[in-house]
Amino acid sequence: MELKQLRIFLAVADELHFGRAAERLHMAQPALSAQVRGLEDELGVRLFLRTTRRVSLTRAGESFLPEARATLAQAEAAAVAARTVAGEGAELLKVGGVDSATAGLLPQVVRRFRRDHPEVEIKVNEMLSAPALHALSNRHLDIAFVRVWPKDSHLAARQVLTEPIVAALPADHPLAAREAVPAQEIAKEPLVIPARSHRPILFDVVHDYFRSRGYEPRILQEANERHVIIAMVAAGLGVSLVPEWVTQFRRDDVVYRPLEGGGPLVEVYVVWREREVMQSALSFLDYLPAPQTV
Repeated sequence: MELKQLRIFLAVADELHFGRAAERLHMAQPALSAQVRGLEDELGVRLFLRTTRRVSLTRAGESFLPEARATLAQAEAAAVAARTVAGEGAELLKVGGVDSATAGLLPQVVRRFRRDHPEVEIKVNEMLSAPALHALSNRHLDIAFVRVWPKDSHLAARQVLTEPIVAALPADHPLAAREAVPAQEIAKEPLVIPARSHRPILFDVVHDYFRSRGYEPRILQEANERHVIIAMVAAGLGVSLVPEWVTQFRRDDVVYRPLEGGGPLVEVYVVWREREVMQSALSFLDYLPAPQTV
């Protein structure tokens, strides 16, 4: 039995689709299918039930799945330990996720962790929730920060952050003088928000906020990057609703105000592999705060 076969088995078990698993592993589907058949022949059991419509795990496959994950994780941990002892470089901890974490939460956490664990190199990447969860399953990430609770049974999660949505306004806008901005007033303004295809969770939160109050938002234009949104607000092209961490983008020509009655909340969860054996990843979790609202 080879580690390559285990990786292929896990990809098919995650996707429950041979074509998607092959695409995920960047290999031809016939070659992937041959590897699965070879693994089944070696074990003497069928791991998957295949029909023209669906793929599912057999009882043997369900039993094999957690052991395969643990075996692959242990092999990768052993490789990391060997390279570290051999002086081939520090252990690499790969962290990634949504902007509220990478820009708002992580800087202080990473600083404290690096102070106590100088032997660990940390790489942080900003990415949306779905790609982050996919990267975690593929072991391209060790820790992920996302806005959705993971559905995969091999992933564990806990909430680390809840933050309100606030209004970003041009400094000379009449609403900027208010301590809090009413929803009905914001609904009258041209709105600049990310496209749903880019940030579906925030897009839906903003739309649900207005529609639950009987308003239809006036979307002027969509911009995906936070600094572009804030620049458009500063130019007087519209207003925006943003997670509170964006208030770190301080400009003299932009002000941030809470929404009257409290704005909608967005949550951030930290996610890791349930049977993680990488000690630096487990240690990193201890540096994260208990669930909080900022």
